[in-house]
Amino acid sequence: MTFAHYPTARPELRSRLLPPPRSRRHQLLAQLSEAGWQLALRFGKRTTIHGLDRLLASRASRWERFVWLCTFICAFLGAVYVCLILSQRYNDGNFQTVVDSTRFPVYRIAFPVITICNRNRLNWQRLAMAKSRFMANVSDAVQLQLFERIVGSYDGMSFGEFRAFGSLRNEATQQLSHINFSLVVDFMTWTCDELLTDCMWRHYPYDCCEIFSKRRSKNGLCWAFNSLETVEGKRMQLLDHMWPWRTGSAGPTSALSVRVLMNPDKHLPGRNNDKGIDVMLTEPYVWHNRPYSVPADTHTMIEIEPTIYFFDNETRSVSSDQRQCVFDDEHNSRDFKSLMGYIYMIENCQSECHQEYLVRYCNCTMDLLFPPGQYRSCRSQDLVCLADNNDKLLYSHQPGEERFVRNNHEGMVCKCFRNCYSLNFVNDVRPSFLPPEVLGNSSYVDLDVHFRFETLMVYRTSLVFGWVDLMVSFGGIAGLFLGCSLISGMELAYFLCIEVPAFAMNGLSQRLRSRRRMDTTVDTPILNLRQNMPSQLEQYIMQLKAEQGPQKAAAQFKSWQRQTFAHKHVISK
Repeated sequence: MTFAHYPTARPELRSRLLPPPRSRRHQLLAQLSEAGWQLALRFGKRTTIHGLDRLLASRASRWERFVWLCTFICAFLGAVYVCLILSQRYNDGNFQTVVDSTRFPVYRIAFPVITICNRNRLNWQRLAMAKSRFMANVSDAVQLQLFERIVGSYDGMSFGEFRAFGSLRNEATQQLSHINFSLVVDFMTWTCDELLTDCMWRHYPYDCCEIFSKRRSKNGLCWAFNSLETVEGKRMQLLDHMWPWRTGSAGPTSALSVRVLMNPDKHLPGRNNDKGIDVMLTEPYVWHNRPYSVPADTHTMIEIEPTIYFFDNETRSVSSDQRQCVFDDEHNSRDFKSLMGYIYMIENCQSECHQEYLVRYCNCTMDLLFPPGQYRSCRSQDLVCLADNNDKLLYSHQPGEERFVRNNHEGMVCKCFRNCYSLNFVNDVRPSFLPPEVLGNSSYVDLDVHFRFETLMVYRTSLVFGWVDLMVSFGGIAGLFLGCSLISGMELAYFLCIEVPAFAMNGLSQRLRSRRRMDTTVDTPILNLRQNMPSQLEQYIMQLKAEQGPQKAAAQFKSWQRQTFAHKHVISK
């Protein structure tokens, strides 16, 4: 076997034989552009978006592509501009209120809760029994007199009416801090049979103590009809599936009629106030609303004209601050505020706000005026603080009101929006004084509460431009400017999210495989077998012939033959 060593070709000859080098980055960009163009052409053949099929047509000329590109860009920019206008209209959240019903029957809503309070809260004839019960082991006349004065200051107490506690400013009220005066007031307040009689509901007589229950309010302890805030009211709801009661008729004596007894001989001696009652009308689950003052010795008719305002469910997409109302189940809203255990109502929000101010100023709350909660109840030593801050607790303002209204008092600022389903009562209170021959030696109020009409108005508030209108408008704009639909969008999304990544991954995997093959390839040795010499000579001769012609190739071949065979080393056996 014979081995031969051939010297490497000269550098100037190799540079003449090899093509000019190209950078790897330039090659990669060229490959990517070619692949992207092929993908675009493939997408243009089957797209339903108007204009793209002509722009990406394989046989389109440059001039035709330029025209369709300009047309497509103008249409796309026009669609984007109009969509921005529609988005702004949607984000503005404009509302419209329309009449949803003009003949909604009143029997579809619960009759309002009627809460009756005597302006003289206490039955002063039970004072002696209260002393023996709550001051049984006390014989000090000073403490007994102080007890009497404190109890007397509760006789006209309501939220914002704490001035009577100012008379205790120089008294040693801390001596009676162990006494819960809320229990004393509860003991001395009017019982049902002392305050109410002759109850009738829809021309049918009832025992007042069966349909009225004692409840707390911001006016103190009162008696309420049709209520769900008391234990008795919740028990009535379990026993009677129609509770709270409803009525479908209107006019005098068509609903609730009751006589409220004044009992002036049992009032606090020396208290010269206007005798009468406070009547509060609220919808169920409302803690308190501003009451109406009804004078004594009158026959008073209260006509109720209910109205329903509600926001439809489409408005839930707008924030509560923007729509100026809160849904009762919108617990995550920062505008949601209510008494503990109560649903959202604007009245409950205001009551909770007032209680927070009460705690802020005096670090306690009057448990006679609010439902049980997490705050400490005021004791006898805290009553003077209530009197000192009475002016701050008497006035309430809304946020932003100071820019339009001059307020001479600090007051309370409560940010409370209306509930998105609101049952409002427009009430007409018409008292007429009874003649002395009718009253005789008694003092009372004949109260007749009824609906004015058998139907009510319902108003619905909705978005002028909701998300359904936004989607329809977007579809119309896309069809008008681009001639595409949701299916076209899905085609584009599938191309961008599925085909393009798949093509990129395929190209990357092929590049990695080719790189691995290059790394594992073994270099060719310099020593070549002799039998390979003819093939190398033939290639070399062909290249020389192509560059220099036949004559020059023969001369160079003879020169190469002399140089090669003059210095070769042959190993043979």
